Amino acid sequence: MKLSTGSEIATWTLAGEGATRHATPIIFLHGGPGLYTETRRLEEGRVLRAAGFTTVYFDQAGGGKSARLKATDYSLDRTVADLEALRIALNAPQVILWGNSFGASLAAAYAARFPERVAGSILTSPGMFPGFDGKRDYSRTNRDKVVYSKPLIAAISKIDSEGARAESTLSQSDSATLFDELVASELIDGIVCKGASVKPPALPGGGNLYVQRLVSKDVKRASLPEKSAALVPTLIVRGSCDFLPADNAERYRRFFGGTIVTIPNSGHGLIENRELVDSALRNFATVALAKTG
Repeated sequence: MKLSTGSEIATWTLAGEGATRHATPIIFLHGGPGLYTETRRLEEGRVLRAAGFTTVYFDQAGGGKSARLKATDYSLDRTVADLEALRIALNAPQVILWGNSFGASLAAAYAARFPERVAGSILTSPGMFPGFDGKRDYSRTNRDKVVYSKPLIAAISKIDSEGARAESTLSQSDSATLFDELVASELIDGIVCKGASVKPPALPGGGNLYVQRLVSKDVKRASLPEKSAALVPTLIVRGSCDFLPADNAERYRRFFGGTIVTIPNSGHGLIENRELVDSALRNFATVALAKTG
């Protein structure tokens, strides 16, 4: 899909099911930044579609199956603008935002700018709240000490010091290969609890290190109000051994309102006790979200 911002994004739309069909779509915002929509996310939206909601998925610009931009175009502002352009392209007066990990950061940034366009929100394993410098704790996860390769260290250093100008001598393709290797081999174990019998799913690749470094920098220095003008029906779901602090989820609750549900013995990936996650999503969709229209 070609957006009015100029971004070309890959999208997947799955229609709501059942006798009652709701007009307001649910847009899934994937994690990262710099990653993509994993196939399993389409299946995870089944409980929402069963409640009559259409789910819309897309790869944010630069990652997955979406087209790359010039490195100078990667920013949190551009990502928010792309999301608004997608809403317009869908001809949806309002949307329900389903933000996973970094996707929750994007949802908050979008709601701060376009509060009247948000009818509800689902935040699963919310990433760091924009502007909040919380401490990550991987001691309760299966992640070991991460070993960065020398080429990756050099790429990160170059992008961090030169910003988008680094693209003149470091291609997005070359840096993406390094980033994909790190995520798949070193970082992925951080999404499950220590000793978990469930293994993290294999990743297809398609990450973008430029997006990861440049947009993350914007998220860290963002300044959002403590409360959004969009106090909408909101469900926040986090695992008990998520590497992000519980206070981070609380910041989202203060911003959007709503309820926090903690899933026992589950990590950032929310895959160990999926039936409890599905139950929380189902209850929220059939009760609170059903009132949004």
